[in-house]
Amino acid sequence: MFSLIFLILIGVTAVCDAQELVLHLSFDELNGKVAKDISEFGNDATFKGNPKLIEGVFGKALEFDGKTSGQIPDHASLDIVEAITIEFWAIVGGGEAIQSGVEKGTAWISGLYNLAALYNGGTILQFFDLPDGCNDENIGPSIQDGEWHFLAGTWDGDDILLYIDGKLEADMPCKGELKPNNDPLFIGARGGSGRFLTGALDEIKVYNYALTKDELLKDMAEPVSLRVDAQEKLTTVWARLKAN
Repeated sequence: MFSLIFLILIGVTAVCDAQELVLHLSFDELNGKVAKDISEFGNDATFKGNPKLIEGVFGKALEFDGKTSGQIPDHASLDIVEAITIEFWAIVGGGEAIQSGVEKGTAWISGLYNLAALYNGGTILQFFDLPDGCNDENIGPSIQDGEWHFLAGTWDGDDILLYIDGKLEADMPCKGELKPNNDPLFIGARGGSGRFLTGALDEIKVYNYALTKDELLKDMAEPVSLRVDAQEKLTTVWARLKAN
């Protein structure tokens, strides 16, 4: 019995350690104030304020009025430490000088990562745990023009890259080590209490690895999740274990 439990734990760990799409909010529908995560991890977002669906780039999108934000409970799949991609379509209007898009953490603390749709006149992918210059100097151009833009940031353990509409706009060497935190992941605000987004978001995705430019362009053009069923993946793990 102990051996069986041990093998199951190994299998689950192997699944979680793979390169994964760990969050995909398409916003094509809301269940009350809940947006379903269509990745295999079930990281559903619960919104407070006045979440409202509007026409998006692909299907529906979620409108943010400067008071609305979403929260996803902490989960191992979101405690990303080795590499990351965060991407979404965004409309940014007026509002605060800094407007978070996807942010893991309630404050500027260890384990925080943030792709900000607006950051003091520009855009940014930032991490608390990386060297100081990587926190707030890798700023890309502004998308605050009331139009839809595809914003994507990647970090592969060595460099932060920031793309707007498929074009590389900021590139900074940022070698370091990330640490996880136990805070929720927030959508459209920092900690649900500030840096609120005024505009809209569509097709939010988070990967636990750095996508290439070609992969980002594919996501930009075709937002369908290329996912493998969790049971199928676990079956594959079992087959590998039995072969050893």
